[in-house]
Amino acid sequence: MLRFARLLSLAAPLTLAFTLALRPLAAQTAPSPVPSPWRMVARVGLEYGGEKVVQFRYEDGTTPTVTAGGGLLLTAGGVYRAWSDGGHAVELQGQGGIKWRTIPAATNQDANWLRFPVEGLVFYRAPAGVRLGAGATVHLRNVLKASGEVLDSRLEFANDAGLLVQAEYVRGDFAFDLRVTSLTYRTVDAPTSEVGASSVGVGASWFFPGTRTPR
Repeated sequence: MLRFARLLSLAAPLTLAFTLALRPLAAQTAPSPVPSPWRMVARVGLEYGGEKVVQFRYEDGTTPTVTAGGGLLLTAGGVYRAWSDGGHAVELQGQGGIKWRTIPAATNQDANWLRFPVEGLVFYRAPAGVRLGAGATVHLRNVLKASGEVLDSRLEFANDAGLLVQAEYVRGDFAFDLRVTSLTYRTVDAPTSEVGASSVGVGASWFFPGTRTPR
């Protein structure tokens, strides 16, 4: 009995020493997280350009103009890294959002233009943090509404596709871009009537990088 008690008293220190010896080995062999090919992205942009659609005259003599290409653009979506080699990569990006334009506040007139862009782009990413991309966009539920003493009407446009070209400078999880859009709107009531909606814009994007642990 005394011999058994002595063995138990020796087993505890030996077990502790064995456990401490295995901890560095476990830390070396445990799989470490690696970047996921998928990321989420959110972008805010401001766009200028396009042909004049309506114009209003205020009491002070100013004449604000609503153009087809201008507006505030908010989008969100995902980015998939399809190929990478060193610092080079090819990425596929898809996103959707809302584009909005209005006129300065007036007591007798209101105008709001809402569009819901859906975009798809292919980007080449260079080691220096530059992304160059091209793709297509379509503006859904594209309606300009005006109500007031000067103009009271609703103008709806067809869902025609256009082209996008975008250059970005990426720094960490953020990117700052310059975008050119080539797009033409056709009115639903008069399909042969066209309005140039091409624009130039600047924007900023925020990427949400993901990680995964290999099995």
